Amino acid sequence: MSLGASLKGLQRCMRPVIVIDGTHLNGRFGGTMFVATAQDGNEQVYPIAFGYGDLENNLSWEWFLNCLKGALGHLDDLVFIYDRHASIEVEISKVFPYATHTICCWHFYENIKKRYHRKDVAAIMDKAARAYTELQYNRHMEELRNLHPNAYEYIIDAGPHKWSHVHCSDRRYRVMIKNAAECINSCLKFTRQLPMLTLAEFIRNMIQRWFHDCHRATQSMHHQLTNATHLVILKRVDNCNFMTVNPVDWNIFSVKWAGKQWTVDLARKTSICNKFQMDLLPCSHALAAARYFIQFYLRLILLKRESYRFQCFYRDRNMDFTSLYADYYKRQTLIDAYSVPIIPVGHPSIWIVPSDIAERVVLNPSSRRQAGHPRASHRISFSERTTTQNCRRYGQPGHNSRRCSNPALTNEGPSRVISEEYRQKCSICHTVGHNRQTFLTRDSTME
Repeated sequence: MSLGASLKGLQRCMRPVIVIDGTHLNGRFGGTMFVATAQDGNEQVYPIAFGYGDLENNLSWEWFLNCLKGALGHLDDLVFIYDRHASIEVEISKVFPYATHTICCWHFYENIKKRYHRKDVAAIMDKAARAYTELQYNRHMEELRNLHPNAYEYIIDAGPHKWSHVHCSDRRYRVMIKNAAECINSCLKFTRQLPMLTLAEFIRNMIQRWFHDCHRATQSMHHQLTNATHLVILKRVDNCNFMTVNPVDWNIFSVKWAGKQWTVDLARKTSICNKFQMDLLPCSHALAAARYFIQFYLRLILLKRESYRFQCFYRDRNMDFTSLYADYYKRQTLIDAYSVPIIPVGHPSIWIVPSDIAERVVLNPSSRRQAGHPRASHRISFSERTTTQNCRRYGQPGHNSRRCSNPALTNEGPSRVISEEYRQKCSICHTVGHNRQTFLTRDSTME
């Protein structure tokens, strides 16, 4: 199921980054619901397509991806983000061979924490995945290899082109996780037990309400950019006050900050930090160069020096600074994305159904329902649990007795440095140092 308003908005106004995911249905016949979503210029969820299948296997994903391809058509620089599901990885290479296939960094982060029980290793991987330059990426990976060689080999085997931002062949536009699809699954948390037709109508009504609310909220924006993009630019503008800009020519500028030097080309929209060309959004260095361009050359115009020459240069090169931002981040593009209304389909009694479609007999799926009441929430994985380990020797938090770096305790060694909170306490006499099983033995020894 896909709505025409969503498809038109994706093709004209959205960044070509699609997130796909699957979630289980809790109805009478079970099944799986497939979801394809994107993010608009205001970092909001933009639903694209939904599908229903028996299981989350190769055949079901192949059917859904073929339907998605028929609805979308051909999109240039298309990027897919998904978790490391084996069926998705196999079928998406068949259906979309021309697209770039990437994995969700958050799921990869959780897999590393679960596999090696090291949060610091997963944090370094996340820094390497979000790096914009090869130098930053190599520095984080070298730190990871020195810290945990086995985790380093596991991460390299997964393919840096799938999870690293700098090694991705196409732009990901700062979309590193599949949170958009997870938001859709969360919105349908208590409706997945409904029949398919009822669930489809609920989804259509939900998207209709979203489009109306987003269109009204976008029209009330007071900036040329979207609100989310405006906040990002404000944070980057704050750093411009500490930068020194030196012009190289009419388009290229040298920006110095914190002992480092960057080169910015406003005409080609490039910067050495790679944020400008990878996100199509000006970085702090580009904003500093653009502000210097405006302040310096407008000062010449106010002083009536080289006014005609500068105006001709400005007109010939079309140096409109709104062009530094991609259209995806502009307010008008966001208005166009939600401008197409979604019309209700009406009651089934007034539908005009072709005779060949009405004569088809659709049987219920052959499935066996599991015993017990279906779960409304997902099971908490190991990496999501918050547990604190305490050393049995010294009572220190953060590790156990096997990983304790302190010297082992012996009869001749130092006495136990255990706080009263972590020492044994007898439930009979309520004293510290023994339990109820050794209470009688302790009394006979003392006598």
